[in-house]
Amino acid sequence: MKKAFRFLLFLCIVGFCLGIFYWKYGNPMSSQARYDRTHENKDVITKQQVNAILATFEKVTFKDLDKDYLKYTKSSSSKYKSMLKNGTYYKVPSDSIYQKIVGKNRIRNFLPKDKYYKSIKYGQKKYLYWLLDKRILYKVIALQDELEKRGYNRNAFYIRSSFRHPHYNEKIKGASKSRHIKGEAVDLTIQDINRDGRYTDKDKQIVLDIAEKKIIKNEGGIGLYPGTRSVHLDVRGFRARWNTY
Repeated sequence: MKKAFRFLLFLCIVGFCLGIFYWKYGNPMSSQARYDRTHENKDVITKQQVNAILATFEKVTFKDLDKDYLKYTKSSSSKYKSMLKNGTYYKVPSDSIYQKIVGKNRIRNFLPKDKYYKSIKYGQKKYLYWLLDKRILYKVIALQDELEKRGYNRNAFYIRSSFRHPHYNEKIKGASKSRHIKGEAVDLTIQDINRDGRYTDKDKQIVLDIAEKKIIKNEGGIGLYPGTRSVHLDVRGFRARWNTY
């Protein structure tokens, strides 16, 4: 009986310790809540707010990236180097991934969920690289402003995907010259834009119409993806439209 009791006590202690470890390092929602309790983390609704947040991060050029990062992400391969060598990378401290950067969307929404991202949860990495063309953040804010101007819910979408380094983009079978690789794109998941209590195709069409006529126009790409809730926006500098992934 004593051995059984000691063994049971041992299991309880181990379970408790694992629970504490998971809460502290392995649960992104608890880390997010902890960040919000200790930081003023208001919704970001202006370009000025975006610029002020980005100004707190160290900028890194392509040639200054860690060698391990370049190798793992395939960024230094001949296939991708020319795409990336002039980009602006931000060195984001681990806890700052929970900082809101566009509306209610946090920096973590814009990052690839790779081994570096996962290492943040276990305290193994102190920062992440974020390749970003901040014009795409401005476009999302402009979309939100236009939705609000028309009486719609400015926060009824979230960022599902944005920056993808080459290795991650290949892993998820993205286009070989995807604008996500350059930090120029976002994929949105559309929700109840028109406030009727449910998602329908009308909600997505509202976003597509505004993107086409007011936000992106002939200055970038719009992925239409019919039959889904997804919309792709990018700032490539010329017009592009497509229906399929």
